[in-house]
This record gives sequence, C-alpha cells and structure tokens, in this order.
Amino acid sequence: MSDQDHGVNLVKVRPSTTTVAENSNKPCVHQGLNFLVCVLLGAAVTYLSLYSDVVNVTPNFTPDVTPKFSYIDIGRANTDVMATRETPSGRSTGVLQPSDSEKCKEQTRFAFVKVHKAGGTTPQAVFQRFGYRRHLHFVLPSRSSDVNVGWPHLMKPEDYLPPIPGRPFDLLVFHTVYNRQIFRSLMPNNTVYLAIVREPYSHLKSVMNWFAVARKYGLSKRKPVTSLMKNPAELDRQWLTSKDGYKQPFSWTRNFMSYDLGLPVALASDDNFIRDYVAQLDRDFLLVLVLEYFDESLVLLKRCMCWQLSDIFYKVRNVRAYTFKESDELPEKVRETHKNWSKADYLLYQHFNNTLWEKIANESDDFYSEVKWFKHLNRVTSQFCERAVERNDSSVKVFQPTAWNDRLVVNRTFCRLLNMTPYQYRQALIYIHNKRLKSASKITTKRRHPVRSTATNG
Repeated sequence: MSDQDHGVNLVKVRPSTTTVAENSNKPCVHQGLNFLVCVLLGAAVTYLSLYSDVVNVTPNFTPDVTPKFSYIDIGRANTDVMATRETPSGRSTGVLQPSDSEKCKEQTRFAFVKVHKAGGTTPQAVFQRFGYRRHLHFVLPSRSSDVNVGWPHLMKPEDYLPPIPGRPFDLLVFHTVYNRQIFRSLMPNNTVYLAIVREPYSHLKSVMNWFAVARKYGLSKRKPVTSLMKNPAELDRQWLTSKDGYKQPFSWTRNFMSYDLGLPVALASDDNFIRDYVAQLDRDFLLVLVLEYFDESLVLLKRCMCWQLSDIFYKVRNVRAYTFKESDELPEKVRETHKNWSKADYLLYQHFNNTLWEKIANESDDFYSEVKWFKHLNRVTSQFCERAVERNDSSVKVFQPTAWNDRLVVNRTFCRLLNMTPYQYRQALIYIHNKRLKSASKITTKRRHPVRSTATNG
C-alpha cells in the first residue's frame, strides 16, 4: 500500500451549486495538437544515428475518441536518446521543436506546496525531472540532508541556498509552510502555484503511521484512530508541549494539511475565517491536485501548463504499509468527532475536490479519453523502463503522435530520469546549483579584479 491509496472508498464529488472562489471557474488553456516544449538534459548527451530493426506494434487500447496512434520498438541503439519530439526529417534532436499548430506556451515557473502525507512525493519527482531536464533554477534546502525549506516555520533566506546572481528562481517543490507574501517576494510574478490534498481520514492514518503517533500517544495499536478520538485535545496538549515549555507549532492529528498551506493555528476553529482563507488559496493557486483522483489531476495540470504527456509520467513514491491502513471505516460517531476536530482540513478537501471537477467540466469532451490514454502510456513506459534499467538495455520505445501527445521517444536515459528518486534529484540539483554559484563567483571576481597587462614599452 502507498500514499497513493485512498484508505477509504470514496464517491467522486461533483461540483456543488455553492459559490466558489473566482478562478475555480476558469477553464485551463486548451492544448493544440502539437506545441512547444523546450527540453534540455542536465548532462551532455551525444545524439548519433540509430542502427536498429523497427517493429510495428499496435497497443491493446481503444480510446473513446480514436486518434491515429501506434508505437514502435526500436531494437538496439548505440546511444541514449531522451524523450523528445522529432524534426520533420525524422531525425531526433535534443530540443523539442515548435510546430505550426502552436496554441499555448509551456509554463516552466511554478511553486508546489508539498503537503505532508498527501501523496506529494510522487508529483515532486515529476516536477524535479521536469526542471532538471530544462536546467531550471530550483529553491533548494540549505542543508543537503534536509527535505524541508524552513518547515515547520515560515521560510527565511537562511533556509535555502542563495540564488544564482542575476537569475530568478523557477521552481520550489519541497516541504514548506505557504505564506503568500513570502512566496511572492521569493518567486517571480509569473509563478504558478500548485499543491496537493488528500481525504482527511486517509491522511490522518498515513500521518499517524509515518510519525509513529500511536506509539508516542500511547494509543491502541489495533484501532489507534478510535483511541485518539476519545480525547484528542488532551492527548495533543500532553505530547506537543515539552517539559521545558517548547510547544510544537502544529498538530499531527488536527488540520495538518491546512497548516502546511498556511492557515493560522489560532484561527483553525473559526468557520468563517477558514472559508475565507480557502477562497484566498483558490485565488492564489492555479490547481490543487487531489490524491484520490491523481491521474485526472495530472492530465488537467498538463493541459493548464501546456506540457507534454511525457512530462507527467510518474512512478508511485514513498510506499508504506501499516496494519490499520485497511481497517473498516470509522463508526459514525468517531468520524463526526474527527470532522469537528480537524474541521479546516475537511473544508479544505471538500472545496478543492469540488473545484477539481468544476475545472475538468470546463475541459474538452475528450478529457477522460486522454486520462485513459495517459494511464496506458504511463504503465507501458514504467514497465519498459524497469526492464531497460535492470538489464542496461539500450533499446528505444517510440510512441507515435496522437491528439494528446507529440511523437515521443523513450530510452534508457529517459528511464533513468523516470526512475530517479526525489532524494537523488535533490542531491544532483544541489551539486549543480553549487557549481553554478561557484562559476558565477569566479566571473564576478574577474570583473572586479581584471588581470593587468604585464607588457612593457620597448
């Protein structure tokens, strides 16, 4: 089981008739048949001609709206070729080529609020790969061992590596506490804001497992949630305040998602304030992904950001198993206690679950066909990449263009990037960032202290 698992059976919540924040009604920018995506790989890659036998394969899949598609397995290749478009001549290049049907511009600048235990590690890896391939400028934790940027406190300059002189930040994808003013002072004006949420009871179980809440609070191992809900306030008070008087700024069991998204703890019981704050978040964020509908969220994101389907390929990350994950649903009384105890998280989830479907309703009629096709492509690519990396295989898989994606080449290099973990990306990105800082420092020093000529007049 993983963070991607629902924890409970949910019914898809369609948009309600209540008024929502203003930008939730805005449809995403629709993609054209082909559009520009500029892709650069972090390491130097030599593109040579492919010597191979080509085998045509018809995928075992029929979309609701049937475009022309097929994919090709290219046998042994003598070089790594990144996932990319091809030029009209059919020759693969390292940079995606523009098309005549260009209709929207790829968004490459965004901040992702990685909410704890909401399945955020999987999209984080997607976003790290996206930025790594394009040589984008990440906000990175000042300590290489840290997965947080300032969290659980508000972000400060000492929490992240200094920016490269003269170059603004492009991406932020780590755990941090969202604060509108701080984020906007750090990120450029054209930054897109993203986040992820999860059904609150499922979220609570994941939190309790990860942070060992049952052991720390002395709860029943078999039914820790029921045990917790008997007196959650007292248990929180006893544990969150240390003997020396230090009080943890957040609660693991109460409104944890809302805390990560910046809701003041002192106002987490004020219904009117919560609703106003969630409405402000809705205006601030282009999209909040919903874990229970992860594929739908990603395809919608791809359309909003004018990306390619290959940009959102993913492998499920941070898989955890625990004994009470598959437990029966809570008794109604216990569930109501949890709803009242973590009221802000329930309102937050309900709002962004509703607005997700409102945004999807504004998309074109082929949206669900694209979701189905994306699931197929993602599954086939993941299986191919597992074999390619395990066997050090240099074969290449090519997906022909459809209504939703350009011609796509996937081989060992792309597979390595797909298989990289967020930890591996973090280490690589920090290394690259420090090299850039060092190079920038040398250039600045040369400008300040130019080498004087030693030539003399004869």
